[in-house]
Amino acid sequence: MIYLDYTATTPMDSEIIELYARLQREFFANSSSLNKLGQRSDYMISRCKEDIFNTLGIKNYDIVFTSNATEANNIAILGYLSNYKSGHIITTKIEHPSVFEVYKHLEGVGFKVDYLDIDENGKIKLGELKKLINKETLLVSIMWVNNIIGAVEPIKDVIEILKDYPKCRLHVDGVQGLCKVEPNFDFNKIDFLTLSAHKIYGPKGIGGLIYKKNLEIGKIMYGSNAQKGLKPGTMDVGLVGCMCKAIKKYYPLTEKHYEYVKSLQDRLIEGLKKLDRVHINLVGESPYITAISIPNINGETIVHALEEREIYVSTGSSCSSKLKKPEKTIMALTNNESLATSLIRISLSHLSTVSDVDALVCALEKIK
Repeated sequence: MIYLDYTATTPMDSEIIELYARLQREFFANSSSLNKLGQRSDYMISRCKEDIFNTLGIKNYDIVFTSNATEANNIAILGYLSNYKSGHIITTKIEHPSVFEVYKHLEGVGFKVDYLDIDENGKIKLGELKKLINKETLLVSIMWVNNIIGAVEPIKDVIEILKDYPKCRLHVDGVQGLCKVEPNFDFNKIDFLTLSAHKIYGPKGIGGLIYKKNLEIGKIMYGSNAQKGLKPGTMDVGLVGCMCKAIKKYYPLTEKHYEYVKSLQDRLIEGLKKLDRVHINLVGESPYITAISIPNINGETIVHALEEREIYVSTGSSCSSKLKKPEKTIMALTNNESLATSLIRISLSHLSTVSDVDALVCALEKIK
C-alpha cells in the first residue's frame, strides 16, 4: 500500500498511541469533578496548555480544546461575531469549508462579506485586502497554508496591514501549516489560531482554538461551564495529552521534515512533467501538497484507478470531496472547470519514500 493522502489525515505516531492508553488509565476522572482524581485530570490539562504555549512561544493566550478544527473555526468566527448583529468581514475564495461555509452563512444573516481573490501563485492579493478593509471591518480570516494547492499565504504581511485597523481581528486556520512549514510570522500577533491533532500524527477527535485572553467570545453551544462554556462537555484528558505530545514532538522537526519532503516533491514534479496528459496546477511553497489534473478524466475516476494499484490519493478536501462539483480553489486559481473537476491532490509526508513517488508517476502514466 502507498498512502499519499496525508493532508486528509495522518496515521497516529506509535508513541502517541501508547501515551493515549496510559493517560486513559491514569487520568480517567472528569476534570470538572471537585474530588482529588478530577483535580488531577484538570491539572494535567493545565500542564498540556502550558506545554503547547511554551512550544509555540505563545504568551497571554488561552486555548479551547475542541473535537476538531472545523469546530474550532466555527467557535472562533461565530463566537466572536456573536457580539455583533451585522458588520464587515473578509475572507478568501480558497478557505477550507469550515471557514468558507461559515462566512456564506453570515452573509445570509446580514454581514457584509468580501472574498479575496488569489494570484497565479495561489496567494491572496494584498492590494485587494488593502482596498477592501476599512475602519469598521470586524474580522479577517485567512488560512496559513492552503489544503488543496499548498500555497503559503502572506500572514506576516496581513498582520502589518491590520495594524492600522485596531478594531479588526485576525483569524488564521493553521491546520496545514503547523509542524509542516516554518512560520515567518509571530503567533502572538494573531487573534485566533486553529489547530488539528490528526494532521500531525495525533488522534482524531481533538482540535484546538488558541485565542488572545482579552477577546470576548460568545457561546455558540450551551451546557456546562467547562472551558468557560465555549466547548461545554466532559474533556478527554487522553486526547488533550496526545495533541500536546504531537505538537511537542513534531514542531521542533518542522525544518528537517520540510527539507526531506521538498526533495520528494522535486522528484515528483520532475516525473509528472514527463507525462503529457498531466497538468500541474501549482507547485506551492508547502511541498506536502501537490495538486494535479488530467483534463477530461473525472478526479474520482483517477482516484479509483490508482486505488486499484493500492495507491491512495484524494480529489481535494475530505470535507467536500463527495460533492462532485468543480473544486473551488482550483477554479479560483485557473478559472478552468475541466481542471477543477479532474483534480487529484497528492500529499506527502516524512513517512513517504522515493519508491512511493516513483510508483505514483508510473501508475499515472498508465491511466487511460
